[in-house]
Amino acid sequence: MDPKRQGEIALKLVKYALRERGIRLSPENMREFGNMAKAIGVSADELKQFAQPIAQEILDECFAVKK
Repeated sequence: MDPKRQGEIALKLVKYALRERGIRLSPENMREFGNMAKAIGVSADELKQFAQPIAQEILDECFAVKK
């Protein structure tokens, strides 16, 4: 499997997990966000840039008007 496809699958897994478990925002969770970034070897800013559009997509789904 090529790295591009691995990335696509990984992103789908992240979205699935967030949809199932939800997104909680609090000072403690933001601190944990920094700890996760450090643990995986990326900057906290880079992880935030990655996570923000995913979180926004899930939030938009929650507030979408169903017809």
